[in-house]
Amino acid sequence: MTDRETIGAALVSFGEYLRRRRWEYERLLSELAAVEKELAATSAREAVLAQAREVFQLAAEAAREQAKQGVERVVTWALQSVFGPEISFEVTLSERRDQPEADFFVVSTYGGTTPVRTEPTEARGGGVVDIISLALRYVLLERSRMGGPLVLDEPGKHVSEEYSRALGDFIRLMSEDAGRQVIIVTHNSELAETGTLAYRVELRNGESRVYPAGANNRHPGTGS
Repeated sequence: MTDRETIGAALVSFGEYLRRRRWEYERLLSELAAVEKELAATSAREAVLAQAREVFQLAAEAAREQAKQGVERVVTWALQSVFGPEISFEVTLSERRDQPEADFFVVSTYGGTTPVRTEPTEARGGGVVDIISLALRYVLLERSRMGGPLVLDEPGKHVSEEYSRALGDFIRLMSEDAGRQVIIVTHNSELAETGTLAYRVELRNGESRVYPAGANNRHPGTGS
């Protein structure tokens, strides 16, 4: 083979090499364009998901704040109805280990002094805890939208006698506010006297007997 033929064969081989490389280059460009397009679509989806997460987080925070305010309002109403205006209820929301948590506090002014913020178990004895528990059960029941009467067994058993009538009046107001009948089982005569209807149960010779409790039996409407 002459030099010219050798050079010609080499040029043909080099041309085929260039064509192959160009084809591979164009294929890689096409794949790169496809990957960039998919990456752009993925980035767009991530942006949408991030915005959606932010919306849901804001909605959850708004819902928690709304629930917080509702609980504070009802429990404060209960505490002030029984113990007077110098006491209120406060809920603080926080996140611990990526989980939302709530802490409860009782705020008292004690005759106009600087507000004292304490945990419910440390505030004025067990009576305060009883009222908070009653109000929280009322909130949960109303939010569940379950029908039927609310039955309370010895409500406010740690509430001192001087506040018994105020407790009964609050339960009656709670019944009227919810449009729900409240049935109370109690040994506290002061509390029983605040009911719309009242019955006395006595055990005689091993037999329980039920008697109307006189003046309390006014009308069978909604009430305690």
